[in-house]
Amino acid sequence: MTSLTIKQLRYVEAAGRTGSIAAAAADLNISQSSITAAIDALETDMGFDLFTRVPAKGLMITSAGQQCLTLISDFLGTFREFESELSAVGGTSSGTIRLACFAAAAATFLPHAIATFQRQHPGIRFEMVEGNMDTVVRDLEEGRADLAFTYREVVADGQHFHPLIDLPLFALLSSDDPLSRQPSVSLAELFQKPMIELNLPLTRSYYSNFFRQSGLEVQVVHSSSSVAMIRTMVAANLGFTLLNAKPLAVLDDRGGFRAVPLRDDVAPRQFGLVTQARMRQPRAVMDFHSHCEAVRANGGFEQMAVRLP
Repeated sequence: MTSLTIKQLRYVEAAGRTGSIAAAAADLNISQSSITAAIDALETDMGFDLFTRVPAKGLMITSAGQQCLTLISDFLGTFREFESELSAVGGTSSGTIRLACFAAAAATFLPHAIATFQRQHPGIRFEMVEGNMDTVVRDLEEGRADLAFTYREVVADGQHFHPLIDLPLFALLSSDDPLSRQPSVSLAELFQKPMIELNLPLTRSYYSNFFRQSGLEVQVVHSSSSVAMIRTMVAANLGFTLLNAKPLAVLDDRGGFRAVPLRDDVAPRQFGLVTQARMRQPRAVMDFHSHCEAVRANGGFEQMAVRLP
């Protein structure tokens, strides 16, 4: 077999991960011909096709190709650990950390956590993989991320959850709504108002179910997979919503909405950091994990919560 370079394996892995030569080239910021050449070289060496090219659908991975790509992904993960450990000789943490983040919550805490970490570790760079609750743990499981941030209930077998903060339920209300002036609200006060619900896999109907469990039937008039869109709709007084993680834009009346804690006896949702169990992490990843624990101990994740006064 012809000697394959790490670079070629990364090109092939990107093609398999993205399902497209064009997407892989854009992801790695290289030419499409470089991706094609790497695939051709490996397929020639292996003696079989890793992909089939389907017009208008891109690359389809063959059964044998899937086995090869799993091996390549595992090898590249191990090589990244080697690079990080080698760079750490002499005591300097460096390398790249890939973070899979539940997009609805990440913006509230992640920039601050990264900024404070990089003051001590300027050689570290971060790659963000944003997604919904189940995709971020899948990104972790399939090797596209080193760490994931999400809620406890979606953690899969073979993964370990490290709690960072308990997040109580709260209502996001238009500043024009009289209930927004109260120090707290109840489900009984909200259920006759139109509701806008966050509509994501594993989150769909999660919030409206709290009303049903209390014997109340709320009318969901709108839904969206975007917290930013929901904020805009709430500000326009089209309805209220329920959330656990406080949006970054909740500042004051000028935002057009207010976050009001819920006084019903509803268990908080546990948000935290997820790692693959029994996996030895590169030093840079372990250092960032430790940093997040220190941020938690100092109350740095409290900005995500809306609590009763």
